[in-house]
Amino acid sequence: MRGRNGAIIEPIAGLFARRETWRGLNPSERTLWLMRGLARRHEDWTFCGASAAVAHGLPVTWDLLTHIFVSVPQGTRGRSSPGIARRHLKDDEALELGDLRLTSLWRTVFDCLSTFPAADGLAVADRAMRMSGASARQVVDYLRTAHRGSRHVRRAVEVAALADGRAESGGESIARHVMHELGFAPPELQVWIEDPVEPGKWFRVDFLWLLPDGSVIIGELDGHQKSERPELMGGRSAVRVLQDERLRESHLTALRPAIVRFDYETARDPARLGALLERYGVPRRTREPALPPATRTVHAQLERIGGWRVLATEEVLA
Repeated sequence: MRGRNGAIIEPIAGLFARRETWRGLNPSERTLWLMRGLARRHEDWTFCGASAAVAHGLPVTWDLLTHIFVSVPQGTRGRSSPGIARRHLKDDEALELGDLRLTSLWRTVFDCLSTFPAADGLAVADRAMRMSGASARQVVDYLRTAHRGSRHVRRAVEVAALADGRAESGGESIARHVMHELGFAPPELQVWIEDPVEPGKWFRVDFLWLLPDGSVIIGELDGHQKSERPELMGGRSAVRVLQDERLRESHLTALRPAIVRFDYETARDPARLGALLERYGVPRRTREPALPPATRTVHAQLERIGGWRVLATEEVLA
């Protein structure tokens, strides 16, 4: 089969796939294919780290999907092999998800926060909060309690304290962490703004800063997800999504905001993103963040009250 015009490849020893099919998969999809194949051969394996994160539906930067990560009990013999990385975890907290055995959601979040670059870890924490409805305070308390004394727990807590479940994509989370590292004021996320041209119609923007003088800076992350992920497209075609984006921005200009747009590559580059935000006048934060609140914000809306713009936020106990 291997010799038949190279139609079959072997990504990991003993697992085979059609070359054209494999080429059509992105790294996350390839990870899931390999995990399912390995699970059939090793029913006692527990997948962990980046592999478990993908299976849980958490966003993992593709560059981090270098291996299939497997948890083995302390003291177990056996080395990592090409394409498979074995990790010794102190506990064997696991669950069955379909045909895969995985570390639990929050154990997986801790492992990612412990090993990922901080910005990529924040993307995982944001999505876990969005999926579970937890607050950043609850995540921090879990890490401090369940993983007290563990290596890198302090680093994990520092990242989790910045988490916000309103973030809709991993790119938004990464951009927000870079903003934090550069010392910019934290933006309000996913803010609803009434259409100034067609009252009663509302738009939502990725990032928003409301300045003391009432002026507004809007940040928008351009990415393929908004025109490719069905849950973000609302049943619209990719062309219609782009048309609606242009119309929305043209209407928003009636508010005379500063609108700063950037792509994923810029979001990951501190020098480029920092220079861009500086040029648009995004403010610096005046104080370091404290312990996150026990609430989570579920809605943020820009309103005009008495001729003055204000940000109204709705928070609930998590």
